[in-house]
Amino acid sequence: MLLSLRVIISGLLSLICWTSGFSQDVDISKSDNLINLFKSLGDESYEVRQKTQNLILDQGKKNKDLVLEESFNFYIKTEDPEVKYRLRSSMLEIIGGNLKPEGFIGIRMVDAPMRINNDGDVENIRAVRILSVVPNTAASKAGLRPGDQITRLDGEKFPNQGLAYVELSKYIRSKTSGENVKLSVSRGFGVNMKKMEIDIKLGERPEGLGSDRKVEAFNEWFQQNLKKTETSSDDDIKTP
Repeated sequence: MLLSLRVIISGLLSLICWTSGFSQDVDISKSDNLINLFKSLGDESYEVRQKTQNLILDQGKKNKDLVLEESFNFYIKTEDPEVKYRLRSSMLEIIGGNLKPEGFIGIRMVDAPMRINNDGDVENIRAVRILSVVPNTAASKAGLRPGDQITRLDGEKFPNQGLAYVELSKYIRSKTSGENVKLSVSRGFGVNMKKMEIDIKLGERPEGLGSDRKVEAFNEWFQQNLKKTETSSDDDIKTP
């Protein structure tokens, strides 16, 4: 009973000290303040751990580069699994929060292989046929119509293997809203077919930013920093 009471009192004192020390804006220009924050991620109190993580995320919005750099440095040094988990989660959220939404055109489409005539030479190509265009989207603003066939993306043909509409979807989602994409479009059939190049400014995907894209961006950033750390360590070993 006495031991339990001491644990409760210790937790309360820890919480009081933490809230009094970090209730105001943290001066993150001082490395010690950030390090103290990171250490608090391993506190016995769940409330302290959670408030600390929220504060790190808040500081990450104000000074992303510094918080990410210090978070990574502390992450690779600490052996506390709770601190590692929360730092990794925080870094992922900070990086994800700075990503622009995925690109969006606004069409329903289907795979539609084509045979085209290039100066007498017949060529079989992969293409995408537009089934419908969503109003007030990048596609409608650019003048795309149902029946149009997309044959190239930014000047590149669709690969011979796989489905063209899947490749188009992947390509657009790899872009961010506001970016421009050039589509090679065939409209009509036979002698009435018109070929045109249409520039589209991508809109924002309605469902927002996919979690996969956040993870990919974080993993890329994390691996780059690991390589820098390994290179730096090798240089230190080679230095006489």
